[in-house]
Amino acid sequence: MAVVDQRTPPPSLDQLRRLQLMRTSLVNFIDWKNFDTVVSGCYVRVLLEMRTEERQRENTVDQNNNYYITCVKGAKRGPSYAGFSCDGGSTEWHILIELPPCFRATTNGNVVQLNSISNSSFLASEYQTWINSNREAKQPFPTLAALDFRFQLLQEHKLQAMTPAVRKRRNDEDPAVTEQREQRLNLLKESVRQEIKETHTFFPHVDRLKNCSLEELQDVERRCLDVIGSVRIALNEKSKCVICTSHASTVVCYPCKHQVVCKECIDRVGETCPAPGCGLMVTQKFEAYTA
Repeated sequence: MAVVDQRTPPPSLDQLRRLQLMRTSLVNFIDWKNFDTVVSGCYVRVLLEMRTEERQRENTVDQNNNYYITCVKGAKRGPSYAGFSCDGGSTEWHILIELPPCFRATTNGNVVQLNSISNSSFLASEYQTWINSNREAKQPFPTLAALDFRFQLLQEHKLQAMTPAVRKRRNDEDPAVTEQREQRLNLLKESVRQEIKETHTFFPHVDRLKNCSLEELQDVERRCLDVIGSVRIALNEKSKCVICTSHASTVVCYPCKHQVVCKECIDRVGETCPAPGCGLMVTQKFEAYTA
């Protein structure tokens, strides 16, 4: 979780509501390529089933007690289902949630369907239950900085979905510099595409795949995976901690939001952010949410 201190006080109900995803929002996000990344770290009001019959009998007094505040850990594909929207749509996406020890959602554990997620805001009673459950389980609360960081990420995802696929201009950057950077990136992408066409003959056109034999398809798959593996290795190298240069950087420095340090080196961060060219004062450090 995106937390570093068990003594952190719980966020207010209003602060938690900023990161609440309604069922309608989730349905709108389904077609996004990075759907699982967008929803991770947000919160939902979800219908859960208690483990014990005694606790279930307690719930019959107030049906609202069947709804709980839970953190979304991600999403994964599974059997297709419908019934979550009035247009009769269906989806393969299932939501992964973080459950308190005394709860269970279905026989699938912490996997729930969109049908179980509410379109109503968190209630005060549900908020208090969330606080009590976390304290009983000795689970730390997310810091305000972590919540703010996740909220701004969510807002950025929404803005990117509503605007053309153009990279957002960096803070205080000259528009001309932004345009030049975009042109360089576009030229690089076109260069890569051209190189693949000219030299990587093992990438047949998609339309021709159906005419390939099983052995040919397996060979294409192997070669594609080799290329993807090389790209992932290069990405990992670029994401290494700037202090130890060994581990992946997972710690976010706040308020500059640079993620350039691993959790092993978090105590070695001084008063200023270690990101090259940054130098801003660091007020908080926390691990970025990972599902």
